[in-house]
Amino acid sequence: MPAQDPKSKAQSILDTLPGSSLMSKTAILSSAAGISVYAISNEYYVVNEETVVAFCLLSVWGALIKFGGPMYKEWAEGQTEKIKGILNSARADHTNAVKARIEDVQQMTGVVDITKTLFEVSKVRLDRVPGFRRRSRLADRDF
Repeated sequence: MPAQDPKSKAQSILDTLPGSSLMSKTAILSSAAGISVYAISNEYYVVNEETVVAFCLLSVWGALIKFGGPMYKEWAEGQTEKIKGILNSARADHTNAVKARIEDVQQMTGVVDITKTLFEVSKVRLDRVPGFRRRSRLADRDF
């Protein structure tokens, strides 16, 4: 990783501080340093192994966020695009299936007329078979 220019690094640190002017940002930094020195010199805060562990832990987390964040973002965007592709292809397949079903159903528009005609033909044929109508009426009553 190439080293950053010290001026740009100092400017990035100053940009992270709250405040709108250089004077207010400098006041925040000097106040924080003064409070730290006062706390340590009066033994309000003792630098011990827990401080070192906390500093190391925060450093590792910072490095993971700084260097791992872009890699995670790239992976997450890849997963998002993969899922979007799957969902869009499923939507297209479903749309095509619905259109095909609509075309299949449109071919059956004359099925009602055909069914009525077949029913009339079956009535005529059943009238030719003696006693069938009487037996079918009796069978309907049993249910």
